Parts: sequence; C-alpha cells; structure tokens
Amino acid sequence: MRQKQFKKTKLATSLSLGLGLLTAVPVYAADAPEDSNIEVIQVTGIRGSQAKSMELKRQSAGVVDAISAEDIGKFPDTNLAESLQRITGVSIDRVNGEGSKVTVRGFGPDFNLVLLNNRTMPTAQVAGESTRSFEFGNLASDAVSGVEIYKTGKADISSGGIGSTINIRTARPFDTRDLVATVSVKGHHEVGLDEGSKLTPEISGIFSNTFMDDTLGLGLTASYQKRDSNLKKATIDGWRQNIDGELNPNAVVVNESKNPYGNTFYARNMGFASQATERERSNAQLVFQYAPSDRLELTADYTYSKLSDVSNTDTWGLWFSGPGNATYAHINENGTFDYVTEVGGDYSGTMQQNASDNINKSLGLNIKWQATDNLELAFDAHDSKATAEGTLGNSADNVFFILGALNVADKTYDATGTEIPLLGAHYANLNPAGEPHLLPEHYASLFAGVRAGRNETDVNQYQFDGHWVNEKSDALSSIDFGLSFTSMETRAQGSYTGPISAGWYGNMGLWKDDVSYVGLGSDFLSDFSGGGSDMLIPYYYTYDQQAAMDKAQALYDVEYVAAPWQDDHLIKEDTTAAYIQANIDSDFNGMPLNIVAGLRYEQTDVTASSMQKEAQQLVWLNPTEWQTIYADDFSFSHESHDYKEFLPNLDINLELMEDVVARFSYSRTITRPTLGSMRATTSLTPIPKVGSRTGFAGNPALKPFSSNNIDLSLEYYYDDASYVSVGYFNKEVENFLVNTISKVEFDWLRDPYIGAAAEQARAELIANNETPSDEAVFQWLIDNGYGNAEGRVPQAGGDPIASWDISKPNNVEDLNIHGLELAWQHWLWDTGFGLGINYTLVSGDTKYDVERVDEQFALPGMSDSANFSVFYEKDGLQARLAYNWRDTFLSGMGQAEAGGPAPQFTEAFGQLDLSVSYQLTDNLSIFAEGINILEQEKRVYGRYEEQMLLAQQNAARYAIGARYSF
Repeated sequence: MRQKQFKKTKLATSLSLGLGLLTAVPVYAADAPEDSNIEVIQVTGIRGSQAKSMELKRQSAGVVDAISAEDIGKFPDTNLAESLQRITGVSIDRVNGEGSKVTVRGFGPDFNLVLLNNRTMPTAQVAGESTRSFEFGNLASDAVSGVEIYKTGKADISSGGIGSTINIRTARPFDTRDLVATVSVKGHHEVGLDEGSKLTPEISGIFSNTFMDDTLGLGLTASYQKRDSNLKKATIDGWRQNIDGELNPNAVVVNESKNPYGNTFYARNMGFASQATERERSNAQLVFQYAPSDRLELTADYTYSKLSDVSNTDTWGLWFSGPGNATYAHINENGTFDYVTEVGGDYSGTMQQNASDNINKSLGLNIKWQATDNLELAFDAHDSKATAEGTLGNSADNVFFILGALNVADKTYDATGTEIPLLGAHYANLNPAGEPHLLPEHYASLFAGVRAGRNETDVNQYQFDGHWVNEKSDALSSIDFGLSFTSMETRAQGSYTGPISAGWYGNMGLWKDDVSYVGLGSDFLSDFSGGGSDMLIPYYYTYDQQAAMDKAQALYDVEYVAAPWQDDHLIKEDTTAAYIQANIDSDFNGMPLNIVAGLRYEQTDVTASSMQKEAQQLVWLNPTEWQTIYADDFSFSHESHDYKEFLPNLDINLELMEDVVARFSYSRTITRPTLGSMRATTSLTPIPKVGSRTGFAGNPALKPFSSNNIDLSLEYYYDDASYVSVGYFNKEVENFLVNTISKVEFDWLRDPYIGAAAEQARAELIANNETPSDEAVFQWLIDNGYGNAEGRVPQAGGDPIASWDISKPNNVEDLNIHGLELAWQHWLWDTGFGLGINYTLVSGDTKYDVERVDEQFALPGMSDSANFSVFYEKDGLQARLAYNWRDTFLSGMGQAEAGGPAPQFTEAFGQLDLSVSYQLTDNLSIFAEGINILEQEKRVYGRYEEQMLLAQQNAARYAIGARYSF
C-alpha cells in the first residue's frame, strides 16, 4: 500500500521530530495514536518489518537506519550483529563464526556507542584490560523489538560514537497492550563437528500482557542457547622485523630484496590448531509498567545476560629461533624471509584450556509525566554492571601445557607459493618402519603456564528530559532539553604465572604412553593451498591435558594454579551533560521543510589509578624461552584529568516532491579514548624473547577523539516497503591516537643474550665451523658455569642493559574519512518477491605504508562493503537469502611476536545465509536457517600476502525449529 501524504499538525510534527522520550527516536507511523492522520503500518513478516524500518528512516531527522522485529519475539537473526551487517555501511567482526562487534563507516567497535533502551551499557572482557567495545554475542535477539543506528549526531543522544550510536530497543507491555505469549525451540548443527554434540538446543519465550484496564503491564522474556563448534586454523604469531643482523655467517643466503628501506621480516613460528568450543548463553528481561493516570507512566525493568565460553585447543608446530640458527634462507623482493631452514627444534604439542563467564545486569526505572498539555517530562535512571572473569579456578581463563617431540634435526618453512606456508622437517633418527618419523617415545615435557583475568565495569546514569510543544502557529514546533549524569567505573586485573617447570625437556620418553597419533587427512584446511594434501607433516600427537598436568605436578612438585594479581587498574569517568534542541516545521517554496538544531555540552572528569608489580630481572630459561621476574610488592600510581566539549548538530530535511526527501546534516561527535590506553603505569612483557621485548605506558591525560561530520542524502520512497537512496558522508576527525614507540632502558634489567659470555660462546662456535644457534649458545653457558642451580641463565651484573620498545599513546593525528552509501529496497508488487541491495564505499587520507617499520597511523576497519538479499513472503511462506561481502581491510595494529609496530590485514570475505519459515496454523510455524552455507574461510596476513598470520576454515551452521504463539 502506498504511503499517504498528510498535512502535519504541530503536535504530529513535534512527535515525529522530538525525543519520543522513552525511545529517544522520532515517532513513526506504527506508534502513532489511533486518532492520528498517519497511516498505521501493521508489522508482520519480512515486508512489514522492512516497511516499519523504512518509515523510521523517512521520518527521522538526520541519517538513521533501523531493523525491526518481524513479529514480537522474532528478530531477523538470532545474533544482533548478524542483523546489523545488513544495514548500509555496517560490517562485523566474528568470533567462532558468530557476529561479535560492529564497524560503521570504517570506524571500528571502539568508535560506536551501544545503548540499550537509550542507556549507556557497560561491557567487559576477560583479558586484564577494560574495553568500550560492546560484545553483541552476549545478547539474544528474542526480546529485541528494534535496533536503530544513528549515523549523525544529535544533542539529545548520549555522546561516544563517532562511527554511530546504536540503540537496542526491547519489548514493553504498553507497546501492544495485548496478550503476547510465544515459545520457540530450535536445534543447532555445525557441519564437520569433531567434538561436542551434533545437535544443540535453543529455547526462548516471551510473555506480555496488561491488566486493570491497561494501567498495569507485565513482560517477561527468557532464552537459553547452547552451541558447540570446532575451528581449524593455521597460525604464525608474528613476523619479526630486522633481526637479520644475527644471521649465521655460515648460512647460505639468497637475497633478492628490493625493499626500499632495507627491512627484513622473519617468521616467529608455524603452527596449526584444532579448537573445540562450547558456548552457553542465557538472557532474561522482566518489565513492569504502571500508568496510574493518563498523564503518568512508570516503567521498571531488570535485564540479565550470561555468556559462558569453554574451549579446548590442540596446537602443534615448530618455533623458529631466528637467523642465528639458519643454515639456508631466501629473502624475496619484499624483504620477507620466505624460505628458511634452521637447525634443531621441537615439534611442540601445546594443549590449552580457556574458560570465562561474561555476565551483564541492569536495573532501570523510567518515569514519564505529561505535566501540561504541551510539556512532557521524563526521568530515567539505571544501575548496570558487566563482569568478565576466568572460570578455571582463581579467575584463571587460560591454562596451557607443552609437550614436544625432540627428533627434529632441522626444520623448514616455505612461504613462497601457498596461502599457508609449508612446514617441513628432517629428523635426527628415521623410523625404520617408515613414516611417521616423530614417535611417542620422542616426546618430552617443557613447561606449563596459567593466565588469570577479571574485568568489572559499572555504569550509573541519570537522565532528565523535557519536551515542550509550541501551540502557536509559527515555525518553531517544539523544543527538547535535558540534563544527565553518567558515572562509569572499570577495574581490570590480570596475572600470568610465567613458565612453570614440567621438566624443561629433560625427560624424553616419559610420555610415550600418554600421547596418541592423529592423522589430519586431506580435508584439514583444504580450502587453502598449503593445507589438506599439501601438508608435509600430516599428523600430530594429542593427549589429555589435565592428566598430563596432574602427572607433571606430582613429578616436579609444582602447582599449575593462577598467580596473585600482578596488574590492577582502575579508571573512573564522571560525565555531566546538558542539551537543548529546537525543532522547526516550515516550508520552502511550497516544499515541506523540517529543521532540527541542537547543542550538547559535556564535562568529563577522569581518574586513573593503578597497582602494578615492577619488573626486576631477566632470565633465559632455555634456548627458546625467557621470563621477566617481578617484585613481590605492588607499586601505586594515581592521576586525574578533565575535559569539556560543545557538540552542536543541525539537521535539515526537505521534501523536494512527493516521496522524495533531501537531507543535510552537520554534527560534532566524540569518542572517548580506549580504556586500555588510559592506564597510569608502564608494564613490560612477561615473556621477553629476543626481538620481542616490548612494553606499554598508559596516558590518562588523553583527549577524546572528535569529529566534524557532514552528511548529504537523497531518498525516494515509492512504495510502502520500497525505496532507493544515495548518501555522502565526510568526517574530519581530530585527536586520533598514535602509539609512539621509544627505546627505553632500565638500569637494573640486563640482557644475558648479548653478554660477554654469550658473545664468547658464539665466537668459539663459529671458529669451530658450527652454527651459533640459541640452543648451542645456551648449552655453552650452562656447561661453562653461567647457569644457576635450576639450569637457567639469569642476568649478570656485567651484562649490557636490555633495551625495550615502549609504546605510549598520544593525541597526534587528524584524518579525513569520506564515502558513499547506496541502497535499494524493492518489493515486486504482489508477487511476494523482494530484494535489497546496498553498497558502501569508504576512503580517506589514512593508509598504512607496509614498507616502513616505524610507528605510523592508520585506521583499522576501514573497507568497502556490500549486501545483497532476496526475499519471498506469501501464503504463509517466508524465505530470505542474504549475501554479505567485505573488502580486504587493515584489521589490527600489532603482531604478538613482531618486536615492533606491525599490521594485520584481513582478506576480502563474503558470507551467504539462508532462512525459511512456514506458518502451519495461526499459532504454529516451523523454520530452518543456514549460516555461512558456502563455508567461506578467513585469512589474515601481515605486511605482504606471503606473511600469513591466520588461515581459518569456517564451517556452515544449520538450525531447525518451531514457534508457537498462544
């Protein structure tokens, strides 16, 4: 049905342009009162959902996109992030193949503010570091009635999102004032599952009703989901930079480098992994609403979510010590050591357990009062907490144990021609019976380690809003105004035991009855060249991690338990804000003209306090491992900072002709600095391997990122769920952070790797025509009395002072980001078929120069993206086929073992999803879903494509289920 034209009254205009108070979005047709002239759109099914979202986009001031529930309790996707990626300009990051965080217009998760019912929500991660990046995997979609993405700033919306502000709306009893009762059951299956259940359950339900003549409302939603998944991947932990000065002088080297800066890059390791994850997600929301009179409405709600992740990961592969161990090397034109042979090594088998809980709780109260016929006031308050903590005992979230086969004479990685480098080896002793040459009796145990983490973030927010309607017949239709106070406090704690002895490989043969052979087969990572049948060592050995740790603890009188907290960081932000916004309804040459002009003022006070244990000594544990020894007692720091911001906005909407809307928007928006960068201490890595001695110094005095934004768009709404639009955006962003890396020395930390004794060892080895490998140098030091009673080499007073690359963030960069957003949504009359197409092009004056190795600025996450969807809805049948594509993009800054600033690039990725449902009766429907049905893989590389960092094979997921409405 075609959207009707209507003459707006002052009241209707103010409602469509105002706060909406409870929802903070313009009121659209589906929410209009019965006596309004606005046509009511009944939201049912795909087409109804899209019509409602389109109407919100049309009636909004500024640039707003939305997704609405297809029916109460039925959101388009189980995962909110998966739904958001369908919106123009939105891309997502995935964890275990499931939507996790969002990027909007090239700005990553830290630059997008997420609200729940217009409330700032806390978030937490179990990594010993606080975060502002909202994790969409924590929330089920069953209670969600809609999601709005504000791409332009408004004075009446909380600040914090340069990319966007995303508001998640949940269902309220007064939304429908009818009985709503549904229950849904679903079974999930992941293709190629090696461990876990082949079919895992999901159950959800919603109940909502009003009582006492619609003056009392009660709503309850609850859901539970369990999902088992397997990941297969190949990894390199980093490409170390410019360590060719350590090159073995007896090595054969073919150097074809044309790198303009003479830089070289050397792989840290080559490994493979099989990860089995069990994820459980529980969500619930309870809502009470009470309207004692037509002028007063009270809403109290409690929201709870819990996400539990447990994973067991089998990893195997070979570590590469560095050019000093090399006997042959080829350096390609980029400066990459793309083919290397090193002496020695162990075919390691590391088992890891990871487990954590993420819990979110929110208690809120909202009061709306129609004080007079033209003045509405509202008060909203909430107390919300997010907690993430390891669940392996004493807050441990990661426990690992290392075995290794010691029959390797030399090893080779070959990155010259395959997507996954080929890993090969020659063996000290060949198996006389043939392959395999790595046997159970070759295995010994090295060490174990335990990491612990806890992060808790609390948000208390109080908001007072007013909406005044001008009853006079002039252009000013209404004024919005308000005050708010938001207090955020986040505490992050972390510890790492360092390596705990498991024999340090001095017990070969001890584990021959504990390990089991696993053949990989031709399908392991077969989506990549270099995987599958290309693999040169097509097997590994697995074992029971807990049994192995119990055995080693008894043998070596150690305990594999979490250490007391070594880092404890507290950050508190208090923000006071006030705003005023005028809504103008007029015309220009007979064309309807709407203007919204506002100003928001904010003052933020920051306090950062940290307790940290100071590094005291370096110890060379064995040829490949190092440890930083910390003080027993904490040191304390405390710093404070404040800043003020004025954030104006201007939105102009002009209806050029019937159904054609032109928009212009200007706004100034901010994103606060990342919480991890605001710490008040300097920390050094606990694993100071040669070439990877790094540290981080926080900066509590950082300014927020700020952006001046211009948006232009032209939109044509030609049917009730059909439109075409084109938009241009430009963002001038100031105060971007750059991590400036400085060489720093601490007088008391000394380096035995380059001490006089180590240099004497190398000289003697070279003179004897031997390879001065780390293994040979370390053994020389032990044999000549430089080790301690534990067989380790500690620093000595005469050793040179160790040099550290210390990274510190500063506000030093400005940039311009601009782009085009094209969208077309069309339903083919009454055929039941429809389609949606959108494309986003993003560019800017930010580009990472891969040939340089100094610290430089670039914006991770910026990439072109596109969506194509086909729909069918008729006679009770609904179907959707959706393809999402994202171009190659800079996905991160830093590699764990690069020893300096280094990038990560994710290759272009496309995913195809399918959903089908059929209405069997008025009450019962059945459905089926397919996620990533083409099983698109993921590959991440460093500066050049041959520098693989991750190659991950993703499986398809399918689900079947039924939904019953009472």
